[in-house]
Amino acid sequence: EQVVKPMVSVYPAASGAHLEGKSSLLCLASAMFPPLVQFSWKRRKENGPLEDLPPAEGEQLELRELGCTAAIRVIDQDALHTYKYSCYVQHEGGTVDQTEQG
Repeated sequence: EQVVKPMVSVYPAASGAHLEGKSSLLCLASAMFPPLVQFSWKRRKENGPLEDLPPAEGEQLELRELGCTAAIRVIDQDALHTYKYSCYVQHEGGTVDQTEQG
């Protein structure tokens, strides 16, 4: 079977429990083959350089279902106003990235 790169989308994850000053971003990778992917995040201030997200900055939860995989990253709300976040999905077919809208 041929390798198909994932479609990647980034959304603000609605959270009923608004943890003190925390927010979440959801990165969804779908329609890829094989289904194995790895997520990483970068961020950028307006007109600034792209920065790797320090592992300590936020927690990440991954969800895997048939045909799609999602990563939810918890970040500081203050940082969300300062930075634009990008999700990078590594796949056998190559790396696909997507930046949050907004």
